[in-house]
Amino acid sequence: EGEEPLPPWIRGERERKLAADEGSDLLFPVYLIGSALVAIAAVGSIFEFANRNPIFGVLPPSNFLWAPILLFFSITGFPSAGFLFFKAITAANKEAERQDKIDGY
Repeated sequence: EGEEPLPPWIRGERERKLAADEGSDLLFPVYLIGSALVAIAAVGSIFEFANRNPIFGVLPPSNFLWAPILLFFSITGFPSAGFLFFKAITAANKEAERQDKIDGY
């Protein structure tokens, strides 16, 4: 036969105990949004560099900092986006495991 659901007070105690045992981490949507924004910025930097557009309409291509800034964004953006995506997946899996423990699985 199926198990009966846990009473709310027992479920709350489990949640508090698990939250106290585990360190706090950012929520996975925060990492996921950060990953998407960084990836978009990296791709945008490549297009800005290829089309020789001013950075944010402020820094013209004739400025000596124009190329280093865009190259920095494009080169560091993809690994950073990948790292943030990995952190998002890890945090989501951790949250799913925590919820499974609360549910008694």
